[in-house]
Amino acid sequence: MPTSTEGAVSILWNEGTVGEWAALFARVPRSTLPQCFAYAGAMGRTHGFVPRLGLIRRDGVPIGIVQLLERRTLRLFHQRQIHRGPLWLDGAEPDPATQEAVFRLLRRACPDNPLNRASLLPELAAGPEAEAMLQRCGFRRFGPGYRTVWLDLSRGEEALRAAMARDWRQRLKGAEKAGLVIDLDWEAKNLPWLMKQEHDQALTKQFRPMTGALAVRIRNALLKGGGKGDGVLMAAALEDRSGKAGPAASALFYIHGAAATYQIGWSSESGRKSGAMRLVLWRAALALKARGVGWLDLGGINPDSAPGVTEFKLGTGGQAVESAGLYR
Repeated sequence: MPTSTEGAVSILWNEGTVGEWAALFARVPRSTLPQCFAYAGAMGRTHGFVPRLGLIRRDGVPIGIVQLLERRTLRLFHQRQIHRGPLWLDGAEPDPATQEAVFRLLRRACPDNPLNRASLLPELAAGPEAEAMLQRCGFRRFGPGYRTVWLDLSRGEEALRAAMARDWRQRLKGAEKAGLVIDLDWEAKNLPWLMKQEHDQALTKQFRPMTGALAVRIRNALLKGGGKGDGVLMAAALEDRSGKAGPAASALFYIHGAAATYQIGWSSESGRKSGAMRLVLWRAALALKARGVGWLDLGGINPDSAPGVTEFKLGTGGQAVESAGLYR
């Protein structure tokens, strides 16, 4: 895919090394999991996607990056997706005209017709201006945007606790007094066990879980050092130091560049009573902060279908955001 241009704005596709891409990705303060190269590798092994890495420039100066995943079926049909991108370097979101030029170029890269199916979930704040701009660029909305909560880990520990909802903070204090032992596993060795719990709770709560194969392959790709700071963390709250009683709660975090994503969380019946997941999330956040992670993406929220999960994540004191929508 050659370089494409729109006035002073251009996207240079598949130029440079993966290391150079990783260095640019590390400059994005609130990077997203679907835009990291490790995710692309896992999607390739699991679903047959091939990544296209785009360097966004204005007047020849790099301002952003975007990862496009593509696969071909039956030798005729192309499926292309850009989820939770593009991303802007150093947190410097460009002016509306520049953004529109970028999305016009992405429209060319992702045509939508009988032989080409496109899926765009832009990391673009919801609002009438964003929707109108995407329509002008030729995209058609066919689904809701992504809603999540971002937790700013650059704040001090006292400020993080002060920002919590009062009930959330009180439940955390209770969990801290419950005698739970926190285990931090920076290789997520017990991930297959956690995926089994995720599958079982998905059947009970009727939601669609991440497949175990994809979760394990993302972990493996991140551990191979696909980018600066990449890694994983599986945190668990144990009922006793020996671990014989089993975990009361456990969670998986993917670390991608300067940010991390809270991907999976599970609690036992006793863990729900003790507030163990609050302690797991709190101690994991502090551990990620110590490692240099600046932002924690707490994952999707939906007040209608999952009000309890939404309340839990909002109670951390993070910033709720919603993206513009799903487009083709």
